[in-house]
Amino acid sequence: MGLLAILKGEQPGLFTTLLNYKNAGQFGEFATEYALKNNNLKGEYIVLKNAYVPLKNKTTEIDLLMIHEKGIFVFESKNYSGYIFGEADELNWVQKMSNGNKHIFYNPIKQNNTHIMALADYLSLPNRAFTSYIIFSERCTLKKVPKSTNKIVILSINKMLRTLRKTLKKRDIIYTKEQIKQFEKQLKPLTKVSKDIKKQHIDNIKKRYESKVCPFCGKKLIKRNGKYGEFIGCTGYPECKYTRKIDK
Repeated sequence: MGLLAILKGEQPGLFTTLLNYKNAGQFGEFATEYALKNNNLKGEYIVLKNAYVPLKNKTTEIDLLMIHEKGIFVFESKNYSGYIFGEADELNWVQKMSNGNKHIFYNPIKQNNTHIMALADYLSLPNRAFTSYIIFSERCTLKKVPKSTNKIVILSINKMLRTLRKTLKKRDIIYTKEQIKQFEKQLKPLTKVSKDIKKQHIDNIKKRYESKVCPFCGKKLIKRNGKYGEFIGCTGYPECKYTRKIDK
């Protein structure tokens, strides 16, 4: 957390952090939202969070979404520490800690592509209308990840605003103030869904992760033995490295 960034309103200070910290994942989203909404960007835009977008009779939850006069940006926050490894076309990425422990997580590029696909369908826009931003915590090192492109940007949160400003400076205005308001009118209800819809969304995720089918690739899950005992693993290994602990 940099003092200059705090003074400029680009990062929350200690008091704001203490008031808004619930858990690491939640705070990663909050820090990104704080940077976007604190008058840090030029132009007309709105920022929406936790939008439950319809997708194949279910919903997919978008962390943060910015509709700017120069484009639509979809943000996926990952508040991890350690070293991050991953390729664009891999199913899973790896978080490696200094003590050697590893954590496998779903490729955030694919995850955000799903969000964009759902959003594009909902707004009747082509996928190329959206830019994907994968935001990592400053607590991690992006050791080996794909290079950013015009449509997929992967970086730590301390570089987000600088990169966004450069991107916006190069782009032309494509949406009027009235169009942005219309988008907001369409999307705002998705951020205010009922408790039942939120519960169903969580239940659907639990079903994916508690079933006997891999939530990443769809292959069968089986019990395996490892260095630290038994665990559930995918039969698609080594292409798919999904694992989970055995509930006891």
